[in-house]
Amino acid sequence: MKKRMTAKVIPVLKVMTKNDLEGIKNSISRYLSMREHSKSELAEKLLKKNYQSELIIRCIDEFTEKGLQSDYRYAESYIRSKFNAHKGENFIKMSLKNKGISTDLINEIMQGYDDQAWLKQAISALEKKAFKDDLNESDQKKKQNAFLNSRGFSFKIIEKAINCYWKL
Repeated sequence: MKKRMTAKVIPVLKVMTKNDLEGIKNSISRYLSMREHSKSELAEKLLKKNYQSELIIRCIDEFTEKGLQSDYRYAESYIRSKFNAHKGENFIKMSLKNKGISTDLINEIMQGYDDQAWLKQAISALEKKAFKDDLNESDQKKKQNAFLNSRGFSFKIIEKAINCYWKL
């Protein structure tokens, strides 16, 4: 019986070149030219391209220092967009946290939206949503409650919105 020889696989460390650094910067520029991105989003996209994390961070920080990338602008834009799409405060906060935005920054920007603004958006969402007419009032209110809850509105806002919608 012959003995099989197996070759050892030695991992090869990828040496970053000037072209890789330029590739990272070009990718960041391209991403930011389409829309604002958080630092975390940019890093995630670049890691998928197998760039070294140290270089990614260095390049992202360079873009931030030059004012080309801003988590503040990103969060501001995201909040405005989702608010106008009738999403609730809880949905927006959770989404931004998942995108790497700090709680302090989220809270700072969210101060520009008071309960009255959230209530108006919740009522507007109810008015745009078609609910079955064959349901009794109680069942319709339950459906509306579930609908607004799924959009991330707080319990307090949901209750007020449903009452305003039914003019109670």
